[in-house]
Amino acid sequence: MLDFRRHQVKGILGTALLLLSFAPARGWAQPVDLLDPHSVEEAAKKKPRPPRGFPVQPGIYRLHGTDPGLPQDDLEPLRQIIGKAGIVALGESFHTSGGHYEMKHRLFRFLVEKMGFRAIAFENPWPDTDRVGRYVETCEGSPEEALTGLLGPWQSTEIRDLVQWMCDWNRTHPRKKDKLRFFGFDVQQPEQDAEALFAFLERIGVGSGDPRAVDITACDSVGAPSVYPAPVPEAGNQRCVRGLDAVERLFNEDARRIAAETSRAELEYARLRLVGLRSWQGQAYYKDVRSMLARDGGMAYAFRALRQLRYGNVKTVVWAHNFHIAKDAAAADWGAKSMGAFLREMFGPSYVSLALIAEITEIDWPTHGCGARDVRHTERSLERMLLGLGHEALLVDLDFPGGKPPFLSPGARYEMNEVGMVPAGQFDGAVFVERSRKMDPLAWPSCQ
Repeated sequence: MLDFRRHQVKGILGTALLLLSFAPARGWAQPVDLLDPHSVEEAAKKKPRPPRGFPVQPGIYRLHGTDPGLPQDDLEPLRQIIGKAGIVALGESFHTSGGHYEMKHRLFRFLVEKMGFRAIAFENPWPDTDRVGRYVETCEGSPEEALTGLLGPWQSTEIRDLVQWMCDWNRTHPRKKDKLRFFGFDVQQPEQDAEALFAFLERIGVGSGDPRAVDITACDSVGAPSVYPAPVPEAGNQRCVRGLDAVERLFNEDARRIAAETSRAELEYARLRLVGLRSWQGQAYYKDVRSMLARDGGMAYAFRALRQLRYGNVKTVVWAHNFHIAKDAAAADWGAKSMGAFLREMFGPSYVSLALIAEITEIDWPTHGCGARDVRHTERSLERMLLGLGHEALLVDLDFPGGKPPFLSPGARYEMNEVGMVPAGQFDGAVFVERSRKMDPLAWPSCQ
């Protein structure tokens, strides 16, 4: 997600994704104004609609729609795409689009009910996400109150319904192994990380006057308010990194003693706080792809650490932007290594990624816009090619098993989300909807 600490865009990743979202308009292949709902409806009436059913062609399957309560028979091809993978990432082309949210909820239900998945991890600062996790596990309070632990783009009726469904599932599935879990993995909480790390260091004999702790106070957002978007001073960055490096050496060299004085789990949480601070410092200091690298590497570490510390090898769904879940985003026009690439290295084929895309994507985001995004797909875009098949929703296996020739030429570059890439190099599959409606917000008034 774009960085919305205090509901503001921060970091070079936010800037890069924002630029992608507001890319210049391109020419249409058809004389239809897709920003005009009436124009879309008229065009849809004129298009021949093949009868409901699947497959449409090898590797492409007709879906019933986005409603999570729909029958699940159309989602059976997911078994072939996912196989035995224990981590399935679900992306989205833009945040605050309710059609994407509903579809991801629907996919999650199938993965829970049919494939044994028992956790979902959100692109949200992990300490605050625990508020939602407690609600899912206990059903105490209300889902709306629980969602205040999430950033504004996640506070919607669609996410509320997902969380409520998870709570209801847990009420009717008393066995521990059947319980559903909800946790976060984002690492954009430097103030919280610093406070927790300093408290842990005090316990193991590293007080506030220790040079290592003093150096860490030079990190952005730690000893003083964040200076972003102004440049982080070079001297301060050097002090910050020196302090983080020194504490990392301490944790590595004295791990046995520290674990004995505290616990192994507490040491691992302290390492996570350290990684979080290093990740945030990289985002604030660098003004290039290294900023994205710092954040996505930190998120991958946090996901692996929190999943293992809390739930072991539970089969888990990851909820994030398409960029973050891509398996090799550095090979696409994004140009930076993403969280998905780190997770692929960590988990191998047990990590599978599914992009969510749409011909028309509507959003409801005060700082980014209201209604249909001004995105003009070209003839080389996967969205436009799938639209031409005449179905409102499709599931795509990007390996196109049995396709002779396959729908996409192997190794050829296409566009997804206006980003050039070899789709199968980034994602194992994709879910396409003709129109993804905007979300119904809870954190602010609906924009229309």
